[in-house]
Amino acid sequence: MRLRLLSRSSALATLQTDFVERALRSRWPSLAIDRATRSSEGDRDRRLDLWATGTKGVFTADLSAALLAGDAEAVVHSWKDLPIDDRAETLVAATLERADPRDVLLVRREAAEARPETLRVLSSSPRRVAEITASGHGLLPWTMSAWESVPVRGNIATRLRKLVNGDGDALVMAKAALDRLLSAEAPAGTAADVRRLVDRCRWMVLPLQDFPTAAAQGAIAVEVAAHRADVLDVMRAVNHEPTWRAVLRERETLRAFGGGCHDAVGVTVLVRDYGEVMSVRASVPDRPPAHSWTLTRPPAPLPPPTTMDRVWPQPSEREFTRRRPIDAAGSLPEGGVWVTRAEALPARWMPAADQPVWAAGRRTWERLAARGIWVNGCAEGLGDAERPGIDQMVGHPVPWRRLTHAEAGDPEALVTYTADVQFPADLEARTHFYWTSGSAFLRALALHPSIAGGWHASGPGRTARVIHDALASPARASIWLDYTQWLRHVTP
Repeated sequence: MRLRLLSRSSALATLQTDFVERALRSRWPSLAIDRATRSSEGDRDRRLDLWATGTKGVFTADLSAALLAGDAEAVVHSWKDLPIDDRAETLVAATLERADPRDVLLVRREAAEARPETLRVLSSSPRRVAEITASGHGLLPWTMSAWESVPVRGNIATRLRKLVNGDGDALVMAKAALDRLLSAEAPAGTAADVRRLVDRCRWMVLPLQDFPTAAAQGAIAVEVAAHRADVLDVMRAVNHEPTWRAVLRERETLRAFGGGCHDAVGVTVLVRDYGEVMSVRASVPDRPPAHSWTLTRPPAPLPPPTTMDRVWPQPSEREFTRRRPIDAAGSLPEGGVWVTRAEALPARWMPAADQPVWAAGRRTWERLAARGIWVNGCAEGLGDAERPGIDQMVGHPVPWRRLTHAEAGDPEALVTYTADVQFPADLEARTHFYWTSGSAFLRALALHPSIAGGWHASGPGRTARVIHDALASPARASIWLDYTQWLRHVTP
């Protein structure tokens, strides 16, 4: 069988087609593959205001038409560019494993040093402008009064060049595109050009809870003619099912809000072993604003409702730990610094210029930023299994060192404080527990073994693993995105 793959001619589009070709050859070694490129309306007309007009498919319609004309057997798209309304004559047959869906905020180094009160952000996306305006404060290590959006067009390198040339102070773009163009698979000249431009910026990966992305961002779509059953069979063999499932949920959610790129709608689904995390943020005319961060779990028992007196900790008891700093000798180690709490980074330790800093969650991020520390991103409270994934952005593999407390039980971590947990006298009378520390749970269990029969909850990550391994009935443990969601469930 001979398969002709068609894509746009940009460096990113041809690189994505490289990935598809590689996946096909791995699955079908004898498959003959030809390549071709074609420009789209969005490529040809640089005066077109894509978001203001609400035009759909300006980067995909011409290629889909070529597919139907028989000029190719398959078209490789960035899935987020496809119209939300499916065509009857074609369909998406497959997607590869998704790249990092998050957005990145890049700040020109001169602007980062000047620390302006108003930051001019290059972006024509209503979604990105709305999100950065609403939730960008507190992420940067200086006090700001406003964000000002500046329209921008062009491919990745063009937009980066406009940033470093001073057309704006900052730029928001898809991390997946940057990662791909900085990778070893990218053409050497392209990667070197993008590397040079990125290195002239400070950057941070924006948290999905407040900055959900365009539906399907980071995913590649392979479109085929609906009547070509032979091509469908070939493509479906390389389909990545978790990505497929996440993207379909995102597109269905976008469709419910109207489905236009001109609307400020962000939706991202993360497929994890404990369930699917969905972030949605939308500001659409004639509808109330939407902002949610939810977890859909596999079928399993959840804690039954109870009364507040049976809950630990109650809202007034949340500060149940006394933390004391340890006078750590020496200086902050080289490499990436993973900060579990703001207190874990001693005040006398200031990360070196461009030293990667990662926070456990947004609250820790903001507290570090208030100390003048540039934070590159956070795990959003989803645990240390959420890898930062910033090697491409940094330019080399990043060795990480967690900063945590002496009771954490992590032999590879750097201990910077002690944590003395204070339990109430009636802990054994409580039945519903939410834990933010695995060591606190183990200490409570040692003091009061009967609480093992209660209902235990935590966020994803290290604490959840400790609870699961310690309980004789792991079914009495559940995972939540945060304490507030859990409390709302158990005390309706």
